[in-house]
Amino acid sequence: MNSPTSLGRALELIKQLKSKFYFRRGSEPVALEHSVGRELSETVFAHATSPEFDIAAMDGFTVRSEDGYPLRISGSVYAGDKMIQMKEGEAVAIATGALLPHGADAVLRMEDARVKREILYGKSLKKWENVFRSGSDYKAGDRIFEKNHRIMPQSAALLYSLGIGSVPVYKKIRAGIISTGTEIHNGMIKNTNAVLIQGFMKELGCESTFTGTVPDDYERTKKMLLQACEKYDVVFTTGGVSVGERDYVADIIAETGELVFHRVAIRPGKPIAVGVINGTPVFALPGKPTGAFAALEMVVRSYFTEIPRAARGFVINEDVAVQEKGFSYILFVKLAQNTAKTMGYEGSDMKLFEKEYETAIISASPRSTIVDGYVITDRDIYKGETVNVHLFS
Repeated sequence: MNSPTSLGRALELIKQLKSKFYFRRGSEPVALEHSVGRELSETVFAHATSPEFDIAAMDGFTVRSEDGYPLRISGSVYAGDKMIQMKEGEAVAIATGALLPHGADAVLRMEDARVKREILYGKSLKKWENVFRSGSDYKAGDRIFEKNHRIMPQSAALLYSLGIGSVPVYKKIRAGIISTGTEIHNGMIKNTNAVLIQGFMKELGCESTFTGTVPDDYERTKKMLLQACEKYDVVFTTGGVSVGERDYVADIIAETGELVFHRVAIRPGKPIAVGVINGTPVFALPGKPTGAFAALEMVVRSYFTEIPRAARGFVINEDVAVQEKGFSYILFVKLAQNTAKTMGYEGSDMKLFEKEYETAIISASPRSTIVDGYVITDRDIYKGETVNVHLFS
């Protein structure tokens, strides 16, 4: 049997897969308020200049930078007022956001100003100091967003300032989900993985459809998988990807399409298989719930987003011994008082094992993933050591 693919290599292959297939979807216009989380299908350019005029970046007094103090304060101007004229030897009280008067080229901050009987004293200023220049934000013709940009709330605000009310975006990815296994098909075991994948897709702004279950039968599994690959942008399967006598999915992918990789050096999540059938990416996940979750998080997520999880250092509460070198182990942790408590050990919500981190046991426990984040390690960790926790929120 071939050695499992390293996590780094698997992520490289996922990136190559994404470059071929991810943006093949059609485009559609959506209202600006519904665009957040979607990806632009066109490059966006500015058709105007912002700000249109020079404006004050601080509360204070407008001056001519070449004038010396004292200066006579001739008036005041606020945001929303029309532009006024200022003469040599004068200063104008100004509020943040107000249009800079004609003749002014700097703003003296309020905290740097001294006023005596409408006469201003202060420090010397450089030209355009504390001024937000016309066109500083963008000018007509500037490239604002590249095609494929994922729209964030601040992106939507900028699109609004550009006067864009209808946004060209890619259609949502449509995912089909198949659950394999006679025990699932007969209802002997709850189909938690289908719910997991649907939630995963929703969180990433995609649509998903559960297409059904299939028992451990090669031809029936093959038929359902081929049908799904004709209908959806991506297809997920769960179960049937290990090395058992009835684990057919990887063989079906290899027979009907291209098997990109099978088995990744992560625990839990090792049995994942990824391939392409009739131009449709297929993500075949392990049947054990936590193994499926780990495969989704560590490998598949990178197909849908390149935004990494935020990470922070915490002290681990327990010695953790890995089972075998050469694997990346995912330790699910809860956080309390700057401490990371590893699920499965004494002191966490569930005691499943002693010192050695037994992935076969943690893989079967859906509850073990109800945590604040996870640690990735390829070596033993010792109590009191600082570990890098990838955070779910």
